[in-house]
Amino acid sequence: MEMKETIKNRIPIHVDLAPNRNEVYSGICLKSNDDIFVFICFNEETKEFDGFAIIRNYEIDKYREWDREELNEIKNDNSSDFINKLPLEKMNNMLKCLTELENEKLIAIFNESDDDSYFVGRIENLSKNEVELKLLNEDSEWIGNEKVKIEEITYIGFRTSYEKELLNKNVLQ
Repeated sequence: MEMKETIKNRIPIHVDLAPNRNEVYSGICLKSNDDIFVFICFNEETKEFDGFAIIRNYEIDKYREWDREELNEIKNDNSSDFINKLPLEKMNNMLKCLTELENEKLIAIFNESDDDSYFVGRIENLSKNEVELKLLNEDSEWIGNEKVKIEEITYIGFRTSYEKELLNKNVLQ
């Protein structure tokens, strides 16, 4: 099955990052090009769709469409809450995606040097080579800034229940 068909038909997929990383992401792909892959995340715990992710395309080794059994696991198909919510036509690479996310209250960024930790924050400054985030820790406290080179970003997550939960705890929005 061609990815274009999968996108057009909004068929949920599993994206396997092996051998690069020991990660499998699930969701509905909204856009795929040579640089990036934009999709609606599926939350395995709540069995609902939950926010968005942008992944570098080179990270993705293979994907497969969900089978009927997996489709039946969706408790509440809320995917329509996320369809047509992003300016996909403008989101063609990581820099352009970050430009579109400048007004997001919170984003999560993984970079290629470290699989286990990530940065959560809001964009303070953006240049063509790096993004500066005002960081939020697990206790929802603003803890200073971190600069990340855009070429090293492998994953951006936003509008998921995790970011929303952190924002709700943070009183100094």
